[in-house]
Amino acid sequence: MKNIKLSTLPLPRGYTKDIWSVFFARIVTAVGFSVSMPYLSLYLHNERGIAMGAVGAIIMAATIVGSFLAIIGGELSDQMGRKRVMVSALFWRFLIFAMMGYAIVQKSDIFIISGLLILNSAFGSFFMPASQSYIADLTTIKKRTSAYGLLRIGGNLGWALGPAIGGLLAAVGYAFLFFFTALCMLVAGTILLRFSKESIGEASRQVIKRTNLKEVLSVINDRRFLSFTIICWLIFVVWGQLIYPLSIYSVNRIGITKPQLGLLFSINGIMVVLFQYLITRAITVPRQLTAVWTGALIYALGYALIGIANTYPFLIICVIIITVAEMIVSPTTLSYASMIADENHRGRYMGFFNLSQSMGWATAPVIGGLLLDTFQGKTFIIWGIIGSLALVSSLGFILFKNRYYNFSKLNQT
Repeated sequence: MKNIKLSTLPLPRGYTKDIWSVFFARIVTAVGFSVSMPYLSLYLHNERGIAMGAVGAIIMAATIVGSFLAIIGGELSDQMGRKRVMVSALFWRFLIFAMMGYAIVQKSDIFIISGLLILNSAFGSFFMPASQSYIADLTTIKKRTSAYGLLRIGGNLGWALGPAIGGLLAAVGYAFLFFFTALCMLVAGTILLRFSKESIGEASRQVIKRTNLKEVLSVINDRRFLSFTIICWLIFVVWGQLIYPLSIYSVNRIGITKPQLGLLFSINGIMVVLFQYLITRAITVPRQLTAVWTGALIYALGYALIGIANTYPFLIICVIIITVAEMIVSPTTLSYASMIADENHRGRYMGFFNLSQSMGWATAPVIGGLLLDTFQGKTFIIWGIIGSLALVSSLGFILFKNRYYNFSKLNQT
């Protein structure tokens, strides 16, 4: 049996120190986020007695605010630089998560907690378009999908570790979840501050500063980019069901324990860590749109099966299927969006793409919460409707591919 050389293995390589610094920062922030946020809906519903519809509305309000501020965050990253925006956002999130933990200790009014949640979402939306533009600045089109896949590996490595920690901390007290998350944001911000460099020069920033509101909103006139982000919004609605509605459904309807819920999310993270890079390497630029509509079909299957899942092992199978779809859709849509964006205003365009993603995540808990409240006991209807949304998005990607195929070919250099 021949020895296998390390250089022949499909491992991530060829990335600069700056990209690796974002990778490690993503690990730390993902650990922090996955420790606290999956349990937020449980805290609001089970501890504070808030109806699921109202919980969904609170999360939606926070995400909507962050959605629109993503446009500002992307524009600021064009003007001030990607690194400055990323680091500032992380340090502000450190303060906000610390205050959320203190508010839970004090059993503060729910409006205070909601306000802090909105602030957290705002600064999170500043970070995302800046980091996505940062990666696009430092990679070629052919290598970009795998680079975004690398960041997903970092994020999901955090998801593999975080939920199990969260399950243990939640048993002690919900406030500990948010204090731990605050510490993670501080560490991640320090990593970027110390080990990354700015990706756009001062001269470029000076040119971009000469803009006005009309130019910022000019992305809307790009019909190709606007069409793609609208279709992506629908698949993001489906993707968003994994955290909030599924958490409540799994614990309150199927009856799994909080540690089991943590393990469920850990499976999602572990799969991405093990298989994400292999999948992104297999998705070439010409096959990106084919990959996303196929991934949407797999999403439809996974969520539809939740409707007949009545045991923990069955839930695990459903999450495995959903995770496969996630590994296909997430980095590929991001890479394609960065490819068709105006590279002179990449932060602006990625801000609009994040608006689409954030609006999908904002809508997801409301739709999921209303379905859980409206169709109690009719689980196949609940998850069948969610699966149908994935089918519609798949059709949308197919139509988009047929309409813009020639343009895609021109950008495969």
